[in-house]
Amino acid sequence: MLTNKRSAPLAAIVLLAVASTADAEPKSLLFYGNSFTGNAGGVHLMVRDIATAAGHETPHIYGRIVSGQTLQYHLATGTSVITSGIPAGDRWDAVVLQEYSTRPTTHPTDGNVPAFRAAAQGLYQAVLDHSPDAQAVLYETWARNPGHHFYPGIWSGAPEMQAQLRENYNSASDLLNTIGTSEVARVGDAFEAGGFDNSLYAGDLYHQNNRGALLAALVIYGTIYDDITTSDIDLTPLMTSYGLDQDDFAFATNLADTVLVPGPGGAGLLAGLGVLAARRRRSRD
Repeated sequence: MLTNKRSAPLAAIVLLAVASTADAEPKSLLFYGNSFTGNAGGVHLMVRDIATAAGHETPHIYGRIVSGQTLQYHLATGTSVITSGIPAGDRWDAVVLQEYSTRPTTHPTDGNVPAFRAAAQGLYQAVLDHSPDAQAVLYETWARNPGHHFYPGIWSGAPEMQAQLRENYNSASDLLNTIGTSEVARVGDAFEAGGFDNSLYAGDLYHQNNRGALLAALVIYGTIYDDITTSDIDLTPLMTSYGLDQDDFAFATNLADTVLVPGPGGAGLLAGLGVLAARRRRSRD
């Protein structure tokens, strides 16, 4: 919140600039992931629908989603979609990178943090070679449900697993910031804020159900669009498509808003102003 009255005119100018340019063009968003992106109707498609419901121009979405695979697999086999998945001459605004759920951990068979970091950097560099201003958004996944057989054993509980995911996604984002601009979409932290509630998980206690997918999509949407308040978006049009209700939306938006906090300094100010512009746009609809 601005407390210095002398800064108010500048803030007003910036707000007008943000409001007037926010949706000059629809965003183009590329997703790399596996079932944590593709299940429950598709997190990437939910991001599209949330952005539209929030008053943004409907983004162009391309998902390169292969169940059970890692970012290293996508780097080896899927970089051609960087050019084929978008109209000629257009550029990607962001690439969303979702790693295999145990890869950024010390899991004894599937964990490989150096490979995760290297693959994320390789994919992001390939996107930058095509779209030099593209942002990397690292889709931080979540720990297994507290009832999963991983606990106790590999980890003492879900918070310990989540701590490793958070640390290593943050570390990968720091690496990507050396070649471009990167941010973590803190989906796993939102699951943790909800106590790793059963209502977010499918029956296998690690994949997301529709409510969990909605939470993931809200956090990714808010990260990409600098919208730190999702609870004021009218998500009613999504109910039929995704089999959700108002209780699901209230639960998910509350958790999303706990992790969608503004950045430090000027970036935080601009994000906040962008949110105000989005709110005002939505209130006029």
